[in-house]
Amino acid sequence: MKEYYKIGEISSLYNIGADSLRYYEQLGILKPQRDSNGYRMYSINDIRTLNILRELRSIGFSMSQIKEHLKDFDLNKTVDLFKEAISAIDKKTEEMNKLKAQLSERIDEIESHTRESFTDRDIKILQLPKRRILKLSENVIRDDDLDFVIKKLQSEYEDQLYIIGNGDIGATIPLNCLEEGLYGHFDSAFYIVDAHEEYDSTLPEGEYLSMTVRGSYSQIADMWQEILSFAKEKHLVPVGKAIELYIIDNHDTSDEREYITQLQVRIQKFLEQDTDISI
Repeated sequence: MKEYYKIGEISSLYNIGADSLRYYEQLGILKPQRDSNGYRMYSINDIRTLNILRELRSIGFSMSQIKEHLKDFDLNKTVDLFKEAISAIDKKTEEMNKLKAQLSERIDEIESHTRESFTDRDIKILQLPKRRILKLSENVIRDDDLDFVIKKLQSEYEDQLYIIGNGDIGATIPLNCLEEGLYGHFDSAFYIVDAHEEYDSTLPEGEYLSMTVRGSYSQIADMWQEILSFAKEKHLVPVGKAIELYIIDNHDTSDEREYITQLQVRIQKFLEQDTDISI
């Protein structure tokens, strides 16, 4: 067995580029000798170090962790290092299982919405419970800007809020904007959370006029006017904020014909005193 090996031989043996070997040298992990012509010569000790490095990299350790380990290690330190790797794998496995369950839930949610039978543009009166939400209050005067606000909301609650396949994301619209025909003037984005999750606001319980609309957002302004006209005809008074729930939206499909949006506005009968008008 030779005492030293050239960089080309090591590169071929480990199937790694010469640049990587030079990088390991810069980090102080490999320490090749130089021959009389200035060429790098790698010793058996360098080969041992490369064996350890490749093994630990395949497990997932960073270069800084490997460098620290190689400074001075014994059996106890090697065992401790592997225990650290097992802990990291357990944590990653838990994260991946959680992601898998979340993806399954998203598939179920999307498929349930697409299978759901509803009469498009049919106005219903729904009795809805108080709903817990995470909310970001921000005025938006263009419909296209709402995506940016929703993204800001998601950035604040990344561990709780996903966007694709989530039918619990929505926005609120001041009633006066709808009444004045200013569609696209939103004042908050929100996400409806489960009962066990943290929240910072609520959507009040009560009776709501609701319409489910399939298709492009361009028709929604007219649908809101239909809802307001229906309320007036039935002597119902809209209160609080108007709500849009984006059940299937542009995060789920690029085909506008597949969009599903639910419009909701809380109501009371004419002349009743409202005790909770905030959202």
